[in-house]
Amino acid sequence: MTVMRAVCATVVLLISALSPLPASASSTATYQIWHWNIAGHGYHLGSTTDGILQAMGGSISGRNPHFVSVNEICHSQYDAMIDYLQKIGWPQNPLNFARYEPMRPADGSSYCAGTGIGQALFSRFPLGPTERHTLPYDGSDKQRKLLCAPIATRTRVKFCTTHLTFDRAYQAAQLTYVRDILDRDHAQGDTVLIAGDFNVQPGDALLDTWYHPGVDTVNNANNSGRYHELDDQDSKCPGWGEQTTESSPTLGACGQPRKVDLIFAAADRLVSYSADSQPIGHLCGANRDKACSDHRMVNAFATVTVAD
Repeated sequence: MTVMRAVCATVVLLISALSPLPASASSTATYQIWHWNIAGHGYHLGSTTDGILQAMGGSISGRNPHFVSVNEICHSQYDAMIDYLQKIGWPQNPLNFARYEPMRPADGSSYCAGTGIGQALFSRFPLGPTERHTLPYDGSDKQRKLLCAPIATRTRVKFCTTHLTFDRAYQAAQLTYVRDILDRDHAQGDTVLIAGDFNVQPGDALLDTWYHPGVDTVNNANNSGRYHELDDQDSKCPGWGEQTTESSPTLGACGQPRKVDLIFAAADRLVSYSADSQPIGHLCGANRDKACSDHRMVNAFATVTVAD
């Protein structure tokens, strides 16, 4: 009897070893992402009173996104945005929902009246530990960064923002650096959403290792990556999407100005997705007489699977 029990136990162990482990439990969630390069120094010199806060705040209030990414934001404008968002019901502790990373620190320079310029993210959810990554240096007066944070109560969901160099000689290195971090997080089971000014357009060969092979159009082909840009299904320009700049000497696809502000998520995490760039209706300046930025706002939706 004892021998039979031992044999049976051995058989059960062998079967268990050969059988696949049960798949990790997961669920779906839908997130709205809002991104804008506000040219906080170039167009506003760090001002918080020339209309840029009203432009950002009004759009965010109207669309009510879960995550917000802002590039080229002065630290003075970041502090003011925390106050604005708290007044419309976002988390009250600024350490819970807002993150900032300087590209040019407050060092007495001419940037943003000496307050420093960088990038920021905001979240409707309290955030967990901050990840700050310094990208390969491009030799300019700004140090490019990648800034990320997970949702505190759902740590497998991470939101990131970045602003890559416009110098062609260094773009490949920075793109590879950021993609490697996203791939690492993906391999660990995370669902990552990243928004930012990539300074590279869809269809550029530098993004072939980003875009999923399923994106295969006349405007964006030869792809071998794992990601979808959330506007790559836009019927206006399939595989490419809509312009995110108002004017530029460099043209984009389908007769549009450039598209450099991109929002990515891994294809195998996406259930559905969409995005649109928003023309800037609000005017800024002392007399509210000029455009608030040379970039458009981008508003996106992603329904994703998340490991529980």
